[in-house]
Amino acid sequence: MPYPTRSQILAILRPLSNPPAGNNEFFAHVRDDVNWTVTGHMMLSGTWKTKDSYRAATFAKIGPLFAEPGMKLEVPGGEEGIVVGEDGRAVVELKTVDTYTKSGALYDQHYSWHMWFDKDSMVTKVRVFMDTAHLEKVLGDELEKQKKE
Repeated sequence: MPYPTRSQILAILRPLSNPPAGNNEFFAHVRDDVNWTVTGHMMLSGTWKTKDSYRAATFAKIGPLFAEPGMKLEVPGGEEGIVVGEDGRAVVELKTVDTYTKSGALYDQHYSWHMWFDKDSMVTKVRVFMDTAHLEKVLGDELEKQKKE
């Protein structure tokens, strides 16, 4: 089997625009032993060696900070936002859409996900880059507000 194409990668990522159910649909395409790194020096930075440990440290941690339905992600420009190599590597631009904290602050974030796929179109490795200062400001403020309630 060949590595996934841009259109296949877009289809794998598309469910992230429909949280929270879409998150599970996306993560069905992620290997249990994924190597997932969030770069930077902030509350969500780190490297995880399993899908469950990554989700527990990130999605589960920040999920309660967002207003319903949660953090919605899309690939701006569709396939144009995805660059695919011949060896299963892809770089994907993602951005939040209509994502607000529970106290009403807009979380307007852009991400660059550097992804590795196997020939079964499963995600084996991800390295995430983002505006960490924005994350710390918006989500840190929300966390403090929720602690006071």
